[in-house]
Amino acid sequence: MSYIDAGYIVALGVLAVYGVTLAFRRRRLERAVAELRRRREGGA
Repeated sequence: MSYIDAGYIVALGVLAVYGVTLAFRRRRLERAVAELRRRREGGA
């Protein structure tokens, strides 16, 4: 394995981790927005 291959592996690994964290953050944000909308509808 060369340093170039190792660099690609590291870069792809970092991108994969970043993508997973973005997906979790989006899910959490969507749940928070849904909860806020439910509270507004219930309180109005």
